[in-house]
Amino acid sequence: MEIRDNDKFYIIAPLNPKLDKREAVRISAEMLNENRLIGLDLRYVYDCTVDFLEELRKLCKIKDIGIFNINSDIFTLFNYMNADKFARLFVSELDFEEDSRQLINRKFTIV
Repeated sequence: MEIRDNDKFYIIAPLNPKLDKREAVRISAEMLNENRLIGLDLRYVYDCTVDFLEELRKLCKIKDIGIFNINSDIFTLFNYMNADKFARLFVSELDFEEDSRQLINRKFTIV
């Protein structure tokens, strides 16, 4: 797990290509003691389990978390699980730091 921090942000980048419940517990233990804005960099991740998403959902009720550099397969899963309703999703780290251009899943239908 790679950790980058400065005065304003605390960014965690898991180095494991697959995130499961064990990785989610490690990440949440790292995030719980932090008071700065927390970012989760998923640039090295190519797969995640439903257990990871459930742990992330629980953690987002306590902390405000931004997730960025999301793989397209994981982003599809995030959209299906409505992850944009409990976490802030961004395309890049710069968008997270500026708190702009947030990804939101709008479920439009034609009437």
